[in-house]
Amino acid sequence: MNEDQNNGTLTRASHVTQSPVSNRVAITSLLALPTFSPCESFVPFYAYGIRYGWIGFALLTAILSVATVAGMIIFTWLTLAGMRRINLGRLEKYELGLMGALLCAVGVLILLLEK
Repeated sequence: MNEDQNNGTLTRASHVTQSPVSNRVAITSLLALPTFSPCESFVPFYAYGIRYGWIGFALLTAILSVATVAGMIIFTWLTLAGMRRINLGRLEKYELGLMGALLCAVGVLILLLEK
C-alpha cells in the first residue's frame, strides 16, 4: 500500500503487468539453452582470458566456434559411416511400429523408475 500524498490516506498499489512473451522468443530460448549448454564448460577459459581484452575474447570465440563445428561434422560423418555398415533396410518396413514400441517402453520405464 502506498500513502497518498494529498490527504494521507492509504491507497492500493498499482500492479504493472508485462506483456506476454511471444511464442517465437519462447521457442528460440528453449532451443538455445540445450544448444549452448556444452559451451558452459568454457566459461573459465573466458574468465582467464579477460586479461587479453576484446582481441583475446574474439580469438577464443573463433577457436571454440571452429572446433565446435569441426567436431559436429566429424562425429556426424563417423556416425553416417558406421550406419552404412549396418544393414537396416529390413527394419524400414517396421519403422513406425518400432518407434512406437520404443517410446512406450521409455514411458513405462519412466513410470517405474521415477521417484
